[in-house]
Amino acid sequence: MNINQTKQKILLVEDEPHLSFILKLNLEAEGFVVEHCADGDSAISTFSQHGPFDAVILDVMLPGKDGFEVARTIRQVDQKLGILMLTARSAEEDRLIGFATGVDDYITKPFHLQELIARVRRMSERANLYKSDAKTQTSRQIRASGLVLDHDQLTLYCAGKSHPVTKLEADFLNELMSNPGKIVSREHLLEKVWGLRATTETRTIDNFVVRLRKMIEADPRDPKILVSVRGRGYKLENNTK
Repeated sequence: MNINQTKQKILLVEDEPHLSFILKLNLEAEGFVVEHCADGDSAISTFSQHGPFDAVILDVMLPGKDGFEVARTIRQVDQKLGILMLTARSAEEDRLIGFATGVDDYITKPFHLQELIARVRRMSERANLYKSDAKTQTSRQIRASGLVLDHDQLTLYCAGKSHPVTKLEADFLNELMSNPGKIVSREHLLEKVWGLRATTETRTIDNFVVRLRKMIEADPRDPKILVSVRGRGYKLENNTK
């Protein structure tokens, strides 16, 4: 069998020449096939014409369409493709906008190259897992705390409403919904969901929680279902009402 058939394909969208060169070089050294674009319009065209891809690395500040618009366009076509947003911006609002457009993960420049590669590998492996599930027509739903998570449709049902979620959001919710009423540590979530070392410093989990509370909670500022346990982690209150 041709080894290229097993390689995972990445769409890299970055307009800074030196950084894009370094990323492409190192990703290819790790065994990925990389398609590079330097602006939003060519990214959308490449996504449409040269896919399918296993993951997308997407800068925010791009010529033409920005990263948010590219992410929205991709999500209209593929809800399950992993998208990592790569940006120099660090404002919390930008992170929340990124997650609202369907971005799975967010890493801020400057970053550790191996951490980025680990996150991309995790997303691409998850994409292949979903492809395998689709082929075997598995049905995966989980219910807890008044929530229903449909892994196949990437949909969360809560209080009579449905909300699309990304693969990482689904995996994050699965860890909590599998343990209703129990504290799930940040370290466990980092390792299980993102494939990162427990000691990794990141605000990704906090941003996920903010977004998910908007779906789950009557008042996201006063959460009653998805609660934080200071210094320990998060839990879903075991309430099925």
